[in-house]
Amino acid sequence: MVLVVVLFFGNSSAQNTDRYWVFGDSAGIDFSNLASPAPVHSILQSRGTCASICDSVGNLLFYCGSPLKTLWLSGLGNSKYGFVINKNHQLLQNGDTLIGSAWYQEMVIVPDPGDRQQYYIFCSGELEPTNGLYYSKVDLNYNNGLGKVIQKNIQLNTDSITDGITAVRHGNGRDWWVLVRNWKGVNQYTNDVMIYYVSPSGVQLHSIQQIGIQTSKDGFFRLKFNSDGSKLYNVSAYGIIERFDFDRCSGVLSNEITYEGLSGPPYKAYWGFEVSPNESKLYVTSIYQTANQDTGYLIQFDLNAANFAASADTLYSFLNDIPGILKKGPDNKIYLSTMSASPDTCFDYLYCYGNINNTNANLSVINSPDSAGAACDFQPFSFNLGGHKAYWGLPNNPNYELGAWAGSLCDTLTVGLPNLVETKRELKFYYNSDIKTVFINADKLSGRTANLQFYTSSGQLIEKISQPINGGYFTYSSSFAFQPDGVYVVRLVSEKEVLTGKFVKR
Repeated sequence: MVLVVVLFFGNSSAQNTDRYWVFGDSAGIDFSNLASPAPVHSILQSRGTCASICDSVGNLLFYCGSPLKTLWLSGLGNSKYGFVINKNHQLLQNGDTLIGSAWYQEMVIVPDPGDRQQYYIFCSGELEPTNGLYYSKVDLNYNNGLGKVIQKNIQLNTDSITDGITAVRHGNGRDWWVLVRNWKGVNQYTNDVMIYYVSPSGVQLHSIQQIGIQTSKDGFFRLKFNSDGSKLYNVSAYGIIERFDFDRCSGVLSNEITYEGLSGPPYKAYWGFEVSPNESKLYVTSIYQTANQDTGYLIQFDLNAANFAASADTLYSFLNDIPGILKKGPDNKIYLSTMSASPDTCFDYLYCYGNINNTNANLSVINSPDSAGAACDFQPFSFNLGGHKAYWGLPNNPNYELGAWAGSLCDTLTVGLPNLVETKRELKFYYNSDIKTVFINADKLSGRTANLQFYTSSGQLIEKISQPINGGYFTYSSSFAFQPDGVYVVRLVSEKEVLTGKFVKR
């Protein structure tokens, strides 16, 4: 028995990697050779949000982001929806219209601990009408390994979520934690952190913790773990820098340290950040909102300094450029994306600005991020993207190679796990008023065929469809653009069961 558990963990912790990045306008990096990362292409065209996942040797499995420029321009997409792309750089089957508002770090991919061919894509909705946290599910058993979205837009909560979803592996080496921060809007103060537990039994809300500074100002909170997952950092556009201890077994945040609190005008506008591999340095990008709004900065802080604020060292000033997201690569270097702020650039950039220049054709690199000051070897615009373009975003990928928390109370699968209640089969509904479409999902179904029926509240049948049940999963979306507002009843019938539910069209 012990041998089986050890082998399971060895395969589980090495199953996925962060070795193929996609971002910006068709840009990417292949890190399969850590000594010599190479630029690659993608079909992603996103101003920010993107995520990708690879197998254990660095082969790309799929990626996601929002939105695709081609769909935007064709009128088939808009800023509120994301897409999933397979390893051959084609739209995944059923991989369109995922929730996502074209922000910057609103998606993350998490392996399903119960099935190595299935993956969750968690998406946060910051704005009406897509407020809340959602997930969709990809199954790579379909289409000769290219995959298919088998469940789409399952809503976990209805609060506005800040632009900074993150994930970390559970201390048992198998399961995952997904963390988001609520943002209730102006004059509604909150410091809620919602912690979700992902196990073979599915996704459940583990806890809501009130920790850190309460604020109503900021939907741009970036959450990020250090290399071993023991610390969670929170950095905001209004000058907040916080750190919390995180217990990967219990999912509990504690021991808050506030390095900087809320700032007033001129706001420091911290946009991206990253922690050095040995956790001695913190790097932030900042845009000071003063008369000169076209100047950005890369700043290094010493996390061990007695006076954190006084340790600030401005490594670089970006004249007429705006620095964006910082991300530590698999090679332990830190990469920085930058947007051009030249006069002929509009906010959406990728959609109205086609020229390649020094800013968007390259990433900047911190080659020795554990070193102080100039010794960190920051090289602006030094990694050429091979003819592709960056914007503000880099992949929001967690540390897939983090294993079990050795020596902890939960470093085996026999102890330390929450007691889970088996979730009964139910229909899950999400009605999107923006596109007047209802998404229906179910899992753990019995039978081979699902017959889905839509009724008005008075019992009139308005639509029915029949489709196979694949691996117990069912997903379907239907346009209600031409139906009047009101309550609608849904009935799913298989050879072995009947499920019912209702939703409201407003």
